[in-house]
Amino acid sequence: MLGCRFRDRQARPRLLKQTGRRVALCSLVLLCSLGGCYWLKYEKLMHTHVELLLAMTDKMSRLLEENETITTTMMTEFLYPLERARDFTRIVAQRYPDRQSLSIFGQFLDIYERIVNETDRLRIVSGDLSTFRTQVQTLQQFAPHVEAALRKEQH
Repeated sequence: MLGCRFRDRQARPRLLKQTGRRVALCSLVLLCSLGGCYWLKYEKLMHTHVELLLAMTDKMSRLLEENETITTTMMTEFLYPLERARDFTRIVAQRYPDRQSLSIFGQFLDIYERIVNETDRLRIVSGDLSTFRTQVQTLQQFAPHVEAALRKEQH
């Protein structure tokens, strides 16, 4: 009769000690996996950012060349990938501060930012597109330098 009412009479291992170890181990694994995402996918993420910014530049070019209206919402669409790329750079720089590809990518982002600023200026004040076209050409010529730096670091 006493067995049913007093199930906990048997000596049991201390659950708190085992649970604490499990929590610590799971936390460590989680931190390593989350923190490793940028480190493991550095090259792939950099390629993605370059391709996206080039696509956004093509879109800006098309809109300006066809003299279409560019809204503030569209400008936000052009700025968002730049902000994400800058965040990527900031986070990755903590792990790879001396990578040449990261430095070159930063220059690539600076050129893209100038293109966005020029697009914003041209959407407000119509004008000559020569500066814009030159900046776009510079960005397109600069992209292979990022790719080359990435390839060089992989070997």
